[in-house]
Amino acid sequence: MFIPPPCGRSITLAAVFFGSSLLHGAEPPKPAILAERVITATKTETERWRTASSVTVIDRKKIDEQQLEMVPDALRQVPGLTIADRGTSGSVNGIFLRGTNSDQTLVVIDGRPVPANLAGLYNIETMTLDNVERIEVLRGPAASLYGGKTLGGVINIITRSGRDLKKPETMLSFESGSFGTFRENLGTRGSAGIYDWSLELSRQDTQGYRINSQMQLSNAAAKFGAQLGDTLRLDLDLRYYNADVGVPGASAGFGANDPDDHVLSEYWSISPRIVWETTEHWTQTLTYQLGNFRQSSTNFGGGFGLNNRITTRSHFWEYQSVFKAADWWTITAGAWLQDIGYSRYNDDPPGIFNPGGNSYDVDQAETNWAVFLQSQAEILPGWNILGSIRHDEYSDFDDATTWRAGTSWRMPWAQTILHANYGTAFAPASPQNREAALFGNPAFLKPEQSKGFEFGIEQPFASHKATFSLTYFRNSISNLIVFTPPFGPLQQINQARTEGLEAAFNWQPADYFGFNAQYTYLDADDLTAGTRLVRRPRHMISADTWVKPVPKLRIGLGAFYTIDREDGFGAAQRDIEDYLRLRLTASYEVSRNLELFARVENLLGERYEEVLGFPAMRTGAYAGFRLRF
Repeated sequence: MFIPPPCGRSITLAAVFFGSSLLHGAEPPKPAILAERVITATKTETERWRTASSVTVIDRKKIDEQQLEMVPDALRQVPGLTIADRGTSGSVNGIFLRGTNSDQTLVVIDGRPVPANLAGLYNIETMTLDNVERIEVLRGPAASLYGGKTLGGVINIITRSGRDLKKPETMLSFESGSFGTFRENLGTRGSAGIYDWSLELSRQDTQGYRINSQMQLSNAAAKFGAQLGDTLRLDLDLRYYNADVGVPGASAGFGANDPDDHVLSEYWSISPRIVWETTEHWTQTLTYQLGNFRQSSTNFGGGFGLNNRITTRSHFWEYQSVFKAADWWTITAGAWLQDIGYSRYNDDPPGIFNPGGNSYDVDQAETNWAVFLQSQAEILPGWNILGSIRHDEYSDFDDATTWRAGTSWRMPWAQTILHANYGTAFAPASPQNREAALFGNPAFLKPEQSKGFEFGIEQPFASHKATFSLTYFRNSISNLIVFTPPFGPLQQINQARTEGLEAAFNWQPADYFGFNAQYTYLDADDLTAGTRLVRRPRHMISADTWVKPVPKLRIGLGAFYTIDREDGFGAAQRDIEDYLRLRLTASYEVSRNLELFARVENLLGERYEEVLGFPAMRTGAYAGFRLRF
């Protein structure tokens, strides 16, 4: 099904989807560009340029070469995406994708939604990259496939599998360094007969550089698969982590350093998935996930309701059907059901903000079901048109119908790729924003809504050893929930806007040298109040270059430069300093089985704050080894 663009001009279904046999009688020319395939943009494996979307991929090779360890480390390299942390390991991270709020970007693992905390945020600060094969970041409204919380886009963390490996692989690594940091990791994956597996175990301990900024993190992730027949496969995904994080608080004012404050968080999930290739042209998938997130905050001082225990529990079902109607036309349809329960129990005695004292002040549940339909068609060789529509119904919110239309064209003579799309999205208010016990407003039943479009160009050159891309985007957001100091009230503003440019350049002229850079220009404004949205830098530049002076030695230098930000609330909103952060990495392959590595974070010792009042980590040096056998 193709959804007409908002300008009102119609394109007939016959021209879009059925085309004449003359147009599709011959195989289209193979692209000269390496056909990078992605899943997130269409929920089906598709060549990236055909999706009409902006998708950034951080693959396993980049994770290893750049010695990235946590999910936020990888996301900082994505154009249009800002990470704002509180300066210590395991501290809360904000995600601002194309200027949207942190609870307006969906995080999924292999397409399965991750249970969020009461603020609608995902604890990505305690998510390791141990068992990650790649991360795909879809930028732009994505509700027509993924439902709510997708004004900014979708972050899909795709895990490793042992499927089709000819012999098992085992990896053992150890690292130590500044701030009393130790990290150990053990992983194995492989296949035997109809079965395959992937298992990762890791532990990280750090004392931090401020009083009470320590973290102890244990992580386990496993995927087991069984090929039950030529056309039937079963996957079972299991994951668990436990993090104990000290909370030093802001450098001044409310929440200043206390050596006893800490937060214990735990997450586990179990998720089976069945994939049935019903016919040569039809594949059906059924996924179930039971996810549970718990958080306990202790020693924060009585009377404020800060000593508490929070639980989020999620049941998720999704059915998906992919039908290839023709070589040039694919139809995807599905249904989605999610039931979420959340609660908070106060361990504080009665006080100013929790007059009830020791009791449940939050105990709610909500259900969401949805159906969606998508069409992908190559109506002419190199010219793709996509359309999708989804209807969501909620037990506690207004219903929502969202849609997207996009097109991409690859010029055969120059391999230039042009793409454009328009979509709508929505985000229901998080529990924190609507629960009175959390300073929220129970009247926030109308979801935040957006209309967004983008258009861009990607051009390879230098015999396809280099590429340049440029994308313009704009989102118009209504009913945006904003905070007013010092403790509210929250309010829904009439209008906000985010718009900007994303540019990327990649060049690898030889096996011994490479360079890439990304630049983002962003305007993110509260149009109702006439102010900027905080923690969204106007300019972001990131770059990475590497050399191999000898085949077994790799040296890399990465840079991240942030310019023109504001933070604070109300009359206290103000400019905060720009900063340049460098990281130096080196690795040496001693033998086929042994690799030594080292890195320096914040090489110049830059003093800055990503969140006002929370100083960032100073210079740190780390080294270790990795065994493969």
